[in-house]
Amino acid sequence: MKKTALLGMCVAVAMCAAAQDSIQWVSDTMSMADSVTVEEIPSVTATAPQEPVMEQAPEKSSSGLGWLVMACGLTALLAVGAGVMAFMARREVAELHEAMRAALEQTNDNMRKLAMDGAREMNALKSRQSRTQYEPARRSTIGVDAGETRVKRQETKAKPAGPHIVYLAKPDTQDCFTRPSEHFELGNSLFELTTADEVRGTFVVIDNADVHRFALMMPTDNLTRACTGENIQLSTGKTRIVTDQPGEAVFEQGVWRITRKAVIHYV
Repeated sequence: MKKTALLGMCVAVAMCAAAQDSIQWVSDTMSMADSVTVEEIPSVTATAPQEPVMEQAPEKSSSGLGWLVMACGLTALLAVGAGVMAFMARREVAELHEAMRAALEQTNDNMRKLAMDGAREMNALKSRQSRTQYEPARRSTIGVDAGETRVKRQETKAKPAGPHIVYLAKPDTQDCFTRPSEHFELGNSLFELTTADEVRGTFVVIDNADVHRFALMMPTDNLTRACTGENIQLSTGKTRIVTDQPGEAVFEQGVWRITRKAVIHYV
């Protein structure tokens, strides 16, 4: 834009100089026309009388022609200058636009590169964090497993030979006891299973007043899948459960499955 302004100033100066030359040329022409006198043309002076009105006509005509020539020259110079300035301005705008486009493309490339670098760094950080979290967990799991194995071995060695008692809740629809426990849990334990080899065992209803009260509230749900007997669905007025014959169960796939129901009656 500075170049365009400088060019415009140069064009304006050139136009002023050309206008001054035109005005000087017109003035010289008028002076030469005035210097021609009637004496230098005898034939004209002899035949035509001198009149003031006829002497002023050439002056007016020369003056109008001079101003017309000057106006045309100024107009042409202005048109040429405006055209040159418009061309230069258009060229500078195009160059500026091209420079801005190149800068924008470079900025986009830099941003894409930064985004890719950031994504790679983030993935690497996540990978390092995953490895860092996995290693302690793995070491901890190995340590726990090893400790549990040692405890189990010690318990096996220290465990005396003899029957093992397991407390069980009511069986499910597949005739498998649920929620086995090593300890009696009121509200959960209904049956007591005794096993000598951890594979086969016999079970009875736990001889406990609270257990009997809970089981007799809903005998069909709590007892009929594991027990049989005369009218065991009818428990109204009954307060105690007597096991006439223990039931049998086997340990399969991590659960105790009933193979024979216990025989009970109410008192």
